[in-house]
Amino acid sequence: MPLIYKPYQATLANKEGQKLYYPRLVKFGKMVNTQKMAELIAEKASLTAGDVHNVIRNLMSVMREQLLNSRTVRLEGLGTFTMIAKANGKGVELENKVSSSQITSLRYQFTPEYTRAANGSATRALTTGVEFVHIKDVAGSFVADDAIDKDPDDDNKPGGGSGEAPDPAA
Repeated sequence: MPLIYKPYQATLANKEGQKLYYPRLVKFGKMVNTQKMAELIAEKASLTAGDVHNVIRNLMSVMREQLLNSRTVRLEGLGTFTMIAKANGKGVELENKVSSSQITSLRYQFTPEYTRAANGSATRALTTGVEFVHIKDVAGSFVADDAIDKDPDDDNKPGGGSGEAPDPAA
């Protein structure tokens, strides 16, 4: 299945005063949660959905444990996870004055795995062979035509979606 995009207009103008249009990816259906991922993986493996769900939960637990032990975690074919500490402007002038009290937040950094071709270009594993389709070319398959221009995700919040899409197999 291709990635579906639609045009959106930038809220800020460029140097010439124009508000340009850009492609924005559209999400359809519900977010896929851990249980659904387990069911989908189980269809491709000789395990039950419960077994896969248990492995995913244990993976998250072990990853957290390793990251909190100052380790980097690499999942081949997916990417690398690293813990990052932020000090957010709480710098000090002398090296010997650096302390953990300067750390204001922790976050995980994910770097997708990639392969480098002979010509020097890099390809990320999760985006190899991706195709793009304009929403108007598939609108009848997913949403009513009057819903194409209405996007509840235009508030720029991460995640979300536009509700459940009809099952194309039905």
